[in-house]
Amino acid sequence: MNGTNKTIAGETMQALSDRDLDAVLAHASSDARFHGWAPEILDPNGYKGFMSALLSAFPDSRFPVDDVIAEDDKVAVRHRFLGTHQDEFQGIPATGKTVEAGAIVIFRIDNGTIVEAWLNADFMGMMQQLGLVPA
Repeated sequence: MNGTNKTIAGETMQALSDRDLDAVLAHASSDARFHGWAPEILDPNGYKGFMSALLSAFPDSRFPVDDVIAEDDKVAVRHRFLGTHQDEFQGIPATGKTVEAGAIVIFRIDNGTIVEAWLNADFMGMMQQLGLVPA
């Protein structure tokens, strides 16, 4: 099962780098829960809204994967977010600056479907790179 779960996580991350949120959510259950993208837990629609805004603000963004580790029903993916801030994002006007932020997402997969995901991303580092917070 770990191999299958790793494949699902890998395909999900590739769809994200391809900027295909429908393909990302094709791997998730309709009642999946997404932790860490916002102060509250997001459902698939909330996740899609957040990520749509991010992809719009960073139109050249990509999410290269550095490590994938699977055990039982969980897959941890260490990756990076790379992109250039070219449009407003969460009230922050475009800065034109390029960012690289490390992140780890843990997927819980049940019967081939993502049912829960937890994100831990370096949003503070991203804000520092955009010049919004002192280093």
